[in-house]
Amino acid sequence: MYTLNIIDSIRKKAIRLVKETSLEDLNRIPEGFNNSMAWNFGHLIVSGYSLVFKVTGADTAFVIPLQDKYRKGTKPSAPTTQEELEELILLSDTFTQAVKDALDKKKFETVTPYTTDTFGVPVTTIDEMLATVAAHDTAHFQIIKDYKRILAA
Repeated sequence: MYTLNIIDSIRKKAIRLVKETSLEDLNRIPEGFNNSMAWNFGHLIVSGYSLVFKVTGADTAFVIPLQDKYRKGTKPSAPTTQEELEELILLSDTFTQAVKDALDKKKFETVTPYTTDTFGVPVTTIDEMLATVAAHDTAHFQIIKDYKRILAA
């Protein structure tokens, strides 16, 4: 599925950037901002799972590790640890397969309509939700890239 390929591509690029950045820099919050590269990476990962599995109604009991730390409306309350970073990378690497498995099991036949704050457009199908996740991932990946440039200056 094309949209899943886009999501994978964005996440692989985000992982590369995260891996080449020190944990100290990943946790730094640039002056004038509310969060860090690490938080944006965690948010990107946690939000994808939340939007696809919980918000759609496909699997509201789906357990998302680290959700409370990186979900919408949060900000860094403690630095991201190396262990958390590794867990987020693993979650990112397993996202596409989790979606494919759910598609095979026809978990998305009915989707609870949802309008995201980010885009303000109603989402009514899994294809629309995956497009939303791809756009959301792209926005947060760009923020991570921008923060890295700001912190290098």
